Amino acid sequence: MLDYHSTCDMDPCPLYNEPELYDSLFPDARDCASVQDELRRERMVASERFYLEEARKTGGRVLELGCGSGRLTVPIAQSGIEIIGADLSKSMLETARAKALREEVEIQFLEADMRSFDLPWTFSAILIPGNSLLHLFTHEDLMQCFRSVRRHLAPNGRLIFDISKWDIAMLARDPGKRYPVLAVNDVSIEETATYDSAEQIRHIVWYLSKPGATDFRVIDYSLRVIFPQELLLLLDGAGFRMDIRYGEFTREPFQSSSPRQVCICSASVP
Repeated sequence: MLDYHSTCDMDPCPLYNEPELYDSLFPDARDCASVQDELRRERMVASERFYLEEARKTGGRVLELGCGSGRLTVPIAQSGIEIIGADLSKSMLETARAKALREEVEIQFLEADMRSFDLPWTFSAILIPGNSLLHLFTHEDLMQCFRSVRRHLAPNGRLIFDISKWDIAMLARDPGKRYPVLAVNDVSIEETATYDSAEQIRHIVWYLSKPGATDFRVIDYSLRVIFPQELLLLLDGAGFRMDIRYGEFTREPFQSSSPRQVCICSASVP
């Protein structure tokens, strides 16, 4: 029996139920001119290039977990790679299917929980882009996800993902102060955040504003914090080794000042 979907709940960002708004704030690489921050624009383009390059290297079927509205799935499929997209959000998947239809590429999109999916295929690469792992708050959730990934990897397959490398100064920010996040077209986002150091959970509130409509949306969500040395232990406990870790999608060496953990992993030998 194919257990694509689990009824076990996570706590994703509410934006994942509003694909039109989400896509306007986080556009595809080819449409990212609306993003005002040059560094963020460059990261959007670089992330698509990175995942496409890694998918090509593996030379086989690819699975993207947390595929959302298909921002990466569609261009990877357009390059001729067989890719399957999986996500828990029905509305995101509907948008992804519409994009694939519009771009005339065949992609199978599945409603699935990254912790408990059971598919009838193995994959040369499994991608978990864009902080999707950070919606798994507990040790057991992360272990279940990594074990499910390991079961679905073909021999010599790779697990490829990226997560934030949290800066202690950011975690210690004044919780009563708003900080700018991004600006796209006429919409700007500020955030406040608190950090639960015992649970390693960052609780975030986003305030969306535009001319004449200050705070027209307020969105609460949370993300897990995974520190660099902790990540190595988590992977090892699930039977993975870190082959390489970059500090950015441009493949810069990972170091203390890196903003991200961009990771390429393989199953360790039993």
